[in-house]
Amino acid sequence: MKKLMEGNLDDKREKTEIEAKFICPDGVDWDVFLDALNNLGVRYTKEKPCFQIDVYFDTPQYILLNSGAAVRIRQSGEAYIGAYKVSQNQQGAVFERREFEWKLSDNETKLWNDEKKPTIPPTIIDKLNLHEQTLRKVLAVETHRHIAVVNGNDGFKAELSLDEVTFADTKARHITGKLKWNC
Repeated sequence: MKKLMEGNLDDKREKTEIEAKFICPDGVDWDVFLDALNNLGVRYTKEKPCFQIDVYFDTPQYILLNSGAAVRIRQSGEAYIGAYKVSQNQQGAVFERREFEWKLSDNETKLWNDEKKPTIPPTIIDKLNLHEQTLRKVLAVETHRHIAVVNGNDGFKAELSLDEVTFADTKARHITGKLKWNC
């Protein structure tokens, strides 16, 4: 699939994301984990659990994967958000990435749902040097996410999540914990 439309660049967000991801054992209880944080004096705000579907794209030659980049479209509720991520640094389970997000317009969402054609903004195509390249779906992931936002006294803010992840094509299931903060 080739890039087709401009993307809604008026609603863009660019940031640096630092996150640590860990595979958790089956049976991890989110509320028990949050109780332990509370007992340690960690202040947090529990958010409503959410369900999201992520579809990742790459070229037939896996140019993005081999360059440490990713392009995805995420559906969460009625919203569709595109994202481009590129790795800057990784140390074990800790990743530092630049991330650029854009919201798909109603027309782009309809094109995505009806024809499964992704909308990638030209600036992303330029950054990835993907002119004349075909992007195709390489992975679909369904996630049930539980989130707590941790707030420190000094303005520190981080997102702690527990994800039940299912790889849609294989139905393989994993539980992952993640601590993420944005710079």
